[in-house]
Amino acid sequence: MPTFSHLSRLSQPDQYQRVFDSPAYKISSKAFLMLASPGTSSHSRVGIIVAKKHIRRAVRRNRIKRLVREQFRLNRFDQPLDLVVLVRAAADQLDNPGVWHELDRLWLGLKDKADSP
Repeated sequence: MPTFSHLSRLSQPDQYQRVFDSPAYKISSKAFLMLASPGTSSHSRVGIIVAKKHIRRAVRRNRIKRLVREQFRLNRFDQPLDLVVLVRAAADQLDNPGVWHELDRLWLGLKDKADSP
């Protein structure tokens, strides 16, 4: 299984805060909210937030995070973006293909917004 590079992650609180304070793009569904802003590095980075309040079991939280990371790895953007993916409680009700389909739809929508002038 391919590894997910540390360079592809938002790791510091100020990096998350920058995206929260001024998201250039925002797309959502019942299960996810994606916020994005132009990146400060030469490549896109992602941060994933899964609240214990929404999804109690660690196994389920980790499953969602794995699927989000894999979608990010497969869907690259033309310009570098810093992304924050907030997982909502409805994501816990979806099976793997359901999560994959929902994320795929959101990535395509975000790509359309980010690539349009």
